[in-house]
Amino acid sequence: QVQQRAQECIKALNLILKINSGEEVTNVLNSNFDWNSLKDSVDTSRIAVMGHSFGGATVIESLSKEIRFRCGIALDAWMLPVGDDIYQNSVQQPLLFINSEKFQWADNILKMRKLSSNDTNKKMITIKGSVHQSFPDFTFVSGGLIGRFFKLKGEIDPNEAIDISNHASLAFLQKHLSLKKDFDQWDSLVDGIGPNVIPGTNIDLPPAE
Repeated sequence: QVQQRAQECIKALNLILKINSGEEVTNVLNSNFDWNSLKDSVDTSRIAVMGHSFGGATVIESLSKEIRFRCGIALDAWMLPVGDDIYQNSVQQPLLFINSEKFQWADNILKMRKLSSNDTNKKMITIKGSVHQSFPDFTFVSGGLIGRFFKLKGEIDPNEAIDISNHASLAFLQKHLSLKKDFDQWDSLVDGIGPNVIPGTNIDLPPAE
């Protein structure tokens, strides 16, 4: 399934680039939309891919298959779907892992380490007090008691958790897509430096053989 999802990401990219060329695309809805109005509206040299959980695995698979994705961000990635072949230097682009404190486990982290340990353009950080649902908007629709019971909220304020994730992502994208913004003010977060964030992981890992 992860390969299918990666192909869907690539198909979406191809469609975006087709629209960017001003070419009309087939739409199931009848429309008189002027596709030419979107011509040259996308900077095709600054394209990234980002996803959460299974979507994080999809990010890795997509990077391995499509070099037009310049970099990727994997939010609390579930690594089981990632095939063994991916770890053989098939992901050359910069990659940022942003993990929660409560979801990850040793085997999952070790798989991330296979991709990131020897490459300074691949980073891993962990948001303290966060849970798996700290990344999507769903964490904001539940109350405090219910949210914690169903693990939709962590110990950290959800607004702070999402700010850390967003700011680290923007800083990473600025660096690797050469954006002309001020997102570099959050560069320290990409290195795991700041309140409620640590570099690497909080998980105890077995000693390297």
